Amino acid sequence: MPGPQPPQTVLIVGAGEFGATAALALAEGPYKGHGDLITLVDRGAEPPAVDAASSDYNKIVRADYSDPLYQKFALDALAEWRSPRWRKHFHECGVVVVSASSHPQATYVRNSHALNAQSSPPSVGPLHAEGDIRRFYPAGLRTGEFPGDVAYRNSVGGWAASRDAVVECIDLARALGVRFVHAEADALVHADGSTKGPVRGVRTKEGKTLEADFVILACGSWTPRLLPELATNCLPTGQTVATVKLSEDEMKEYDDMPVTLCLDTGFYCFPPNKDRILKFAIHDRGWLAPSGPLPSLPRTTLSDGYASQQIPPLALAALKRGLARVHPQLVYKKVDETRLCWYSDRESGDFMFDFHPESANLFVAAGGSGHAFKFLPLVGPWILGALQRTLPAEQLRLWSFTGDRSRLDKSRGEGPVVRRDLDSGKVVEVRSAPGVEVRAKL
Repeated sequence: MPGPQPPQTVLIVGAGEFGATAALALAEGPYKGHGDLITLVDRGAEPPAVDAASSDYNKIVRADYSDPLYQKFALDALAEWRSPRWRKHFHECGVVVVSASSHPQATYVRNSHALNAQSSPPSVGPLHAEGDIRRFYPAGLRTGEFPGDVAYRNSVGGWAASRDAVVECIDLARALGVRFVHAEADALVHADGSTKGPVRGVRTKEGKTLEADFVILACGSWTPRLLPELATNCLPTGQTVATVKLSEDEMKEYDDMPVTLCLDTGFYCFPPNKDRILKFAIHDRGWLAPSGPLPSLPRTTLSDGYASQQIPPLALAALKRGLARVHPQLVYKKVDETRLCWYSDRESGDFMFDFHPESANLFVAAGGSGHAFKFLPLVGPWILGALQRTLPAEQLRLWSFTGDRSRLDKSRGEGPVVRRDLDSGKVVEVRSAPGVEVRAKL
């Protein structure tokens, strides 16, 4: 059977969602009773690192896809979020999905609504427009008028406390014997001293070598730093996030509201968490931070020289426009925090769970593409299934190193893939390869 088996040692690089769930799945599966053979390494002293994508207040958990495969996966994940292991991290407040009726993304909304209407039992009512959309929110909660919009409310879904859930994965893995090492991986170390072929571990930023029989890279948007060949196939893109702090009286008003997802602009917002922090963000093609020969690498508050980095003014203006559309009275509140959340983006939106084609003992878990967290209860078993080649053939194909170039993640728009440079604001368009038919997905 492919993949590592005891007595082989395993080194997992990265303790975010993918790394933590992989460690737990291995320790509960083929490495049961041998967790000490697994080492989880992360640059965060208390993993996950504070600037990791999964180190966040919350993430959307939704079943709202226009692609039947991922909609099914989302429903399966929702069932797991409600299970005893995960339910303390899950808040099922429902999700309002909206678009301007004249925008191309209205088709996505209608397709997603139709899939959920076919669920058993159906989780959505009819589509509504404009003033009727306000009925999706609690009585007395102030919202915008939604002129010209079409929307539905899905009764299933909501949000999960993302950092808390990942920390629990790590704690469960540690209890099974998995070792943790605080270090930052700087380069792969190959068995014969070359730059290709079998690996024997990683070299840390401090110059130490961590060795193992089998290496799993789960570095999220930092993946191209160790595998430059994935510089565009797992492109790091920065997504803009902001928060406001509610008063105690405001907390009472907003506490029971649903998540709102505006597919035409990418804007989304959450109910406040227990600390009265209301987060809102934009899920779009994102921003690039060129780094040497690489088109982009994450630039965070932990990056040298960027401890007080702010998001671009253009992005903050878009966030405020989105907030004004849904909760206009909150636009006047002081923005408490802004930051970039870094995705590991694949054009298709499909994940990458596969062996490196040039190294039989190197496995890559990357390509979260901004929608992986909702599947956290399933990700560890998926990675294990990809390691052992027991996943269905279609999943292995879609989540392979090369993937399917005819697929395009259309949850972020129908047109050319447009991104902006963080420093210059310059727009970059990435078009599909000539002669490749692009199909809608996600």
